[in-house]
Amino acid sequence: MTRSEQLVQLAGRDIELDCTDYEGLQRLMQALYAQLLVRNSAQIESLNQQIAVLVEFIRARAERRTKILSAFGLSASLPGAMEKLLIHCPLPKRNSYLQRWRELETLVQQTKSLNERNGKLLAMHNDILSQIMGNAQAGQVYSPHYY
Repeated sequence: MTRSEQLVQLAGRDIELDCTDYEGLQRLMQALYAQLLVRNSAQIESLNQQIAVLVEFIRARAERRTKILSAFGLSASLPGAMEKLLIHCPLPKRNSYLQRWRELETLVQQTKSLNERNGKLLAMHNDILSQIMGNAQAGQVYSPHYY
């Protein structure tokens, strides 16, 4: 197997691993949402740590894919670059990798939506806390002073 073939296969395996990790990330983000609703800080911290580990794995593989694309004279920022890279893969795996790449694009969008939903809930919690803290301070300003 040539070096080029090895790099393409590595990119394909990374795509498969990313799909698996994004599915796990979605499960964790859904669990995080449930824990945010009940404000279970211990579980929230644990889930955030698990999420951070998966995000680091995904980030490292994305960085490696960018380097592989660059080795083939392709830019990760150009649409269709991964498809052009995966064309170099032998047929049975090529179709599988291309399908998984499309799947990965969908998983990324779904995960972004879950992250936005969690962010909105956190923002709402923050607003509520700000209002409570603001109201508590206002109450102290207008409460009677006993000298």
